[in-house]
Formats: sequence, C-alpha cells, structure tokens
Amino acid sequence: MILLLFLLIISILLIFTLKFISFMLSEKRSIIREEISSYECGFEHSSLSRVPFSLRYFFLTLVFLLFDLEIILIMFIPYTIFSSNYLLSILILFFFIFILYISLIYEWNDGSLEWVS
Repeated sequence: MILLLFLLIISILLIFTLKFISFMLSEKRSIIREEISSYECGFEHSSLSRVPFSLRYFFLTLVFLLFDLEIILIMFIPYTIFSSNYLLSILILFFFIFILYISLIYEWNDGSLEWVS
C-alpha cells in the first residue's frame, strides 16, 4: 500500500515537473486572429455561406466509406472460417464478396466513381 502511494506521488510530481518544463521551454507569441479561427475542408467560413459544394465529391467519399467498412468486415472472415461450421462460413464469405462486387459494378455503371464527368 505504501509503495502504491509512493508511486502515485512520484507520478504526480513527474507530471507537474514535465508540465513546468514544457511551459518554460515553449515559445511565447502573440495570438493572431486568423490562426485561432476555425478552418475545415478548405472552405473559409468568413466567405459566403452558400458556397457551392461538389456533390460528386460527397458521393465519392460515401462510396469510399462504405467499401472501407466492408473491407473491415472481410478482415474478420478468417476467424469465422475456423469456427465449427466451415462450409457455412465459406458460403457467407462468397455471398458477401458477391454483393460487394455487384455494388461496385452498379456504382461504376452509375458514374459515381468518375471524378470528371
């Protein structure tokens, strides 16, 4: 119990010491208004609020996120293959990849994957 208390005190002292050293070594500089304003996705918030946003870019990112999620789900397939029902897990894997392939063909024919129309 005493060792635990000693380690807690040492860790707290270490935290405060490192924070103090960081504060002393940091550069002091004046605050610039542009540096503290929010800036996201390349759009400045101080301009017009009705800036046209590319829906093609939005749909392309949605497609990317969906396919990325499906790839993450495929990563866990080897764990299911080594389960007790080997044949069922292989069939589920092939069905999942088939659905993925059909959705890719649909997106390709729809033109959602083309950046320039």
